[in-house]
Amino acid sequence: MMLAAWLLAAALATPGAASPAPDLTARAKVLMRAGPASQPQARALFEQAAEQGSGPAAYYLGLMLKNGMGGQQDGVAALRWLELAAQRGVAPAMFIVANMLLDTDDARARFWLDAACDLEYPEALQQKSVALAEGRMGYAHNEAQANLYLKMATHAMGHRAGEP
Repeated sequence: MMLAAWLLAAALATPGAASPAPDLTARAKVLMRAGPASQPQARALFEQAAEQGSGPAAYYLGLMLKNGMGGQQDGVAALRWLELAAQRGVAPAMFIVANMLLDTDDARARFWLDAACDLEYPEALQQKSVALAEGRMGYAHNEAQANLYLKMATHAMGHRAGEP
């Protein structure tokens, strides 16, 4: 019985044993960057990994759909996958979703911009600074807060996280 428990623990601790999604995402990123001929395959792998719970895979799939890489451009599907990536904590996805929603849903756009700011995503901090300075996106005009967010953005630029 102890041996079975130990084997189960070892299997779960083995990289890739518990979830193949990160491995699929890494392979898909290589294919995506290899050029147009391999992008349809990358798109399929990202979708598979995203369906298994990978936030980064949902992010890259959303980008591919948004930009028409590896197939037809599809803004509706792109937003769906990017928002799923945002829900899974991918800061760049939060920022892109906020910008995709700017013209249609200020409240959701603000929600995702604020979420990206909470994760200290530099571009989101900078955009919120501008929105506060100009009183846009439903934010009240506030120069002091705008300056604070600009300082936070400048600091965050020096401590940027790696890509998802």
